[in-house]
Amino acid sequence: MIINKIKLENIRSYLNQEINFPEGSVLLSGDIGSGKSTVLLAAEFALFGLEKGMGQGLLRNGKDSGSVELHFELEGKDIAIKRVLKRNEKSVKQDAGYILIDGRKEEGTATELKAKILELLNYPKDYLTKGKGLLYK
Repeated sequence: MIINKIKLENIRSYLNQEINFPEGSVLLSGDIGSGKSTVLLAAEFALFGLEKGMGQGLLRNGKDSGSVELHFELEGKDIAIKRVLKRNEKSVKQDAGYILIDGRKEEGTATELKAKILELLNYPKDYLTKGKGLLYK
């Protein structure tokens, strides 16, 4: 997998940011609070969705919605996945998103998107239903 870029909207300290990654290895560096961990958490969210309780810490304070869009290449395919967060009265939940594979768009629920990503990454199918610690972070 080669990550090309990530787009963040209302994700922690980022209002609206697009980060393009150069070819090769990338080192995220900066002062405390500059957003390094946010980029990693956003990439994890884009690929695998929310873990319980994670949404409140990912969505920017004071905002009702946010999104992460991750663009990458995998086995010669251009892939983009977008996941959306929505705040309600009590918590932050995932909304429907989409995956774009070589220009073909498939909308889906959080679970459907996770299943598609696990299939693309050749993870075992039972990882979709297992709750903790089985996916690399």
